[in-house]
Amino acid sequence: MTTQHAGTAGQARLMRRLRTALGSALLVLLGSALALVVAAGPAAAHDVLVSTSPANGSTVAQTPSRVVITFTDPALSIGTQVVVTGPAGPVSVPKPRLVDTTVVQDLPGSAPAGHYTVSWRVTSADGHPVSGEFSFTSHAPSAASITGATTTQAATATPPVTAHTTGSGSGLPFAAILAALIAVAVLVAVGWQVHRRRARGPKDE
Repeated sequence: MTTQHAGTAGQARLMRRLRTALGSALLVLLGSALALVVAAGPAAAHDVLVSTSPANGSTVAQTPSRVVITFTDPALSIGTQVVVTGPAGPVSVPKPRLVDTTVVQDLPGSAPAGHYTVSWRVTSADGHPVSGEFSFTSHAPSAASITGATTTQAATATPPVTAHTTGSGSGLPFAAILAALIAVAVLVAVGWQVHRRRARGPKDE
């Protein structure tokens, strides 16, 4: 009886140890799986909009040369597009540029003042598209547009310097040639008169 009781107690202790070891292993597996899920979460998440420049609903002094959209993660170039619509309609611009976590869309130098709407669509790192829209208003056209208009007005109001230079350059040779011809004519006339007087001299005597 004593030996049988001792054997039963030993089996019970062994079973408790196995259950404890199994429970510990299960906890380790669950913890590892949870860590993998947490680590893979940000990589599989969609890109999230952080900010825009100009800010949504803002008013700026001049139409900017570009709009910048910042995300939490870099976007993919495939499927990424930005459409900028100004007061005169869609603005014709080249494709957007992807710089780190930003998408940069250049605007033409002739962009006028007024209300602008920017519609964007990017492809996240996980392949899913994300889209949105923001707007801003500018009080004055872009700096390049102002510079171009000033240059055009100055060119229209002031005659080109090259035209004056060319005119004066072509006039000087003509005046010199005319003066030389007059001088030659005077010399010929004087010489002819002298010749006539010398020819008449002996006859008169």
